[in-house]
Amino acid sequence: MTLAVGDDWVSVGSQPIAFDTLTSWVVRPSCGAVVAFAGTVRDHAEGRPGVVSLEYEAYEQAAQRQLADIATRMRQQWPTIGAIALLHRTGILGPGDVSVAVAVSAPHRPEAFDAARWGIDVIKAEVPIWKKETWQGGSAWGLGTHPLAGAGHDPQSDTEHTEHTDNYDSRAPGSASACR
Repeated sequence: MTLAVGDDWVSVGSQPIAFDTLTSWVVRPSCGAVVAFAGTVRDHAEGRPGVVSLEYEAYEQAAQRQLADIATRMRQQWPTIGAIALLHRTGILGPGDVSVAVAVSAPHRPEAFDAARWGIDVIKAEVPIWKKETWQGGSAWGLGTHPLAGAGHDPQSDTEHTEHTDNYDSRAPGSASACR
C-alpha cells in the first residue's frame, strides 16, 4: 500500500524499495539538504550467525496510518522540512535487501539529519510490523519485542516483552507487541 500526499510519501508493502528513486523524490528546490537512511537485511543477528532471510508481516492499514502520523509529527517538530518519505517492506527478504527507508529534505542539514534519525527511531518503536528471522539451524519471530505505542497495551503489566532477553517471542504476528 502506497500513499503519496503532497510532499509526504508513506508506503507499506511487498514491492522492493527503490532507494535511488526515494532519495530523488525528496529533492526540492527550496531544500539544500537530503538525508536518507536504508535499513538492510544483515547476514547475522545477535547470537544468530548465518541469517538467510527475514520475513516481515504488517497490519498494513494501521502501519500506513502510523507512518502518515509520524510524517505529520515530523513536520510539527521540524516545520521547514520539504519532503518526507517513510517506506517499509513486507514479505521475505534476503541479506542486502532494503527493508525500511527514510528520506527527508530540509533547507539545512541539521534539521534533515535530526528528522531522519527521529523518523527511523519512531518507526521501529511504533509501527505494527513483525520480523521473523531464519538462520542456519532455525527460525523465530524477532528478538527484543516491545509494546506498540497506542495499542492499548500497558507496558508495566508485561515486563517479559519490554526487557531485552535472549529468548524469542513465540506470539504470532498481530499481537500487541512488534518484533524488531
